[in-house]
Amino acid sequence: MNKQSGNVFTAEQAAVLVRWAQWLHDVTPLASGAPGKPVLSDNNGHDTGLKDGSYTVTMNLWWGNNGTEFKLYKNGKLISAQKLTDNSPEAQTVKIDITDKANGTYTYTCELTNVFGTTACDPLIVKVTDASPGKLVLSHNNWDGDGNYDVTMNMWWGTNGSEYRLYENGVLIDTKTLSVATPKAQQAVTNISGRAPGVYEYRAVLVNAAGETSSETITITVKQQ
Repeated sequence: MNKQSGNVFTAEQAAVLVRWAQWLHDVTPLASGAPGKPVLSDNNGHDTGLKDGSYTVTMNLWWGNNGTEFKLYKNGKLISAQKLTDNSPEAQTVKIDITDKANGTYTYTCELTNVFGTTACDPLIVKVTDASPGKLVLSHNNWDGDGNYDVTMNMWWGTNGSEYRLYENGVLIDTKTLSVATPKAQQAVTNISGRAPGVYEYRAVLVNAAGETSSETITITVKQQ
């Protein structure tokens, strides 16, 4: 109902009026000039304690003329573009999740644009040093020297792997898919049985999207079956 005229609108008419009001808002800028200067920040190393290649880049415009489009660049290449609402002079915030970056240095830049122009931010440099899985350790329980035992992999803390691989004398004998919950510990156990007397070398590898990490080799001597 229009309170000034006393007219009653149908639901369809009301919806049209809402869309019209939104259109007026969209085409009538509240900003009076080019956007204020945006600032980039990141939480790499703050979210998990590891600079692991998965982090969030945040753009903040604390106050001033708003932008209606935001663009984020990594090493000069556009990786995200978003439309924004002009609520000048209120603050604007955009968060972009970055995942699975390999170890290295990445430079992020951004632009805020409205009908009056474009304003660039200062570069943000992010260093990734812990993208590959953390250090893993192998152990076994073949105390009696027979051919039946377990080989256990433990990664006590660090960047998680998504896959575990175990090699026996250089040959892959087991793979397991792992749940990823960086930086929590990970464990995998391989049951070995029926090995003939002899010497066996075992090495494990943890793999994720950024790379892989190998354990030290352990040696198991089987004296009896």
